[in-house]
Amino acid sequence: MGQHYLWTLLLCLQTCPEAAGSDTDILPVTGILGESVTFPLNIQQSQQVINIAWNSETSVAFVTPGDPGTAPKVTVTHQHYNDRINVSRQNYNLEISNLGVEDSGIYRADINLKMAETTVTTTRRYNLQVYRRLGKPKITQSSMASVNSTCNVTLTCSVEEEERNVTYSWSPLGEEGNVVRIFQTPDNQELTYTCTAWNPVSNSSDSILARQLCADAAVGLRPRLTGLLSGLAVLFLFVVIVPSVLLCLLCKRGQGAPRQGGARERDLFHTAV
Repeated sequence: MGQHYLWTLLLCLQTCPEAAGSDTDILPVTGILGESVTFPLNIQQSQQVINIAWNSETSVAFVTPGDPGTAPKVTVTHQHYNDRINVSRQNYNLEISNLGVEDSGIYRADINLKMAETTVTTTRRYNLQVYRRLGKPKITQSSMASVNSTCNVTLTCSVEEEERNVTYSWSPLGEEGNVVRIFQTPDNQELTYTCTAWNPVSNSSDSILARQLCADAAVGLRPRLTGLLSGLAVLFLFVVIVPSVLLCLLCKRGQGAPRQGGARERDLFHTAV
């Protein structure tokens, strides 16, 4: 009887620290939108599994060993995971397929193991974060000013859909962030500026030629110059030409008035005679 209690005590000393430690440790797991993710349990073949209960914000699944040589029996306990759960025959790892962003969160596996004549529960925790693969970012330019083949340009890099945990880097500038300001000179016309967007599951890049920057700045100035010249032409028309035309009309009207008066006087003279 004393040997039995000693064996039980030694068994608890071996298993309890593992169970207590696993309750506090949270393993980060990264998933890709629309794809699959696996939660590793690290169960050894020598360990005898009684059952495994998976939970998140809701219950997920309940797993029991199958018959020898067959896959484990999996009972999906929430409709959100229907047709999306698979359990490995070798090590009971859980796989969730067709991931959605709403699958992100904390997952917990309570593993009941048979050891000697007792049942030991070991808990594993996971923090699943689901991200989408980034599309190609887009570089836009603004705040352009061009003088003597040099220009100041602000470049902004962005992805189509707003994403979490997206970082940006620029080469060959070596700068981070989605916005950079560039002073472009004729000496670096052959450079290519590349923006790379990163998230935990992917990265994507877009590039723009340095010689295109000042060229676009100059093109941007042309419409403004054209508008300025048009405005000056209209102003010249109203200030100079219109008053001149009015003055000419007044002069002609003034010249015609005496002739009309002289004609009336001649008519009166002939009538009197």
